[in-house]
Amino acid sequence: MEESKTFLVITAIVNKQNIAEVPEYLGSVMQIFGQNGGKPIGRYKTINALVGEESPEMMAVIEFDNPKTIENMVTGEAFNSLAEQRARVFSKLNMIISQNG
Repeated sequence: MEESKTFLVITAIVNKQNIAEVPEYLGSVMQIFGQNGGKPIGRYKTINALVGEESPEMMAVIEFDNPKTIENMVTGEAFNSLAEQRARVFSKLNMIISQNG
């Protein structure tokens, strides 16, 4: 039986007024993910929303060793130091922990 993998799944809608800050924010947050053992699986851009309302424009999937690592990272100082910028950059942001299987 395959070992369960843990993923941080992120969906977001960008605040168009602050779109210029997106690359800087993504660079900073990806560095934090990497420092916590995160391995990027993919970053995706929505090209066509077929069903539903307020579909995300951006999605990312990052693999981590376990859920606790993600929880500790998200409550940690480095991630929270980006809170103000994160609030400016995104009008909606969802982050969930999921596992395969």
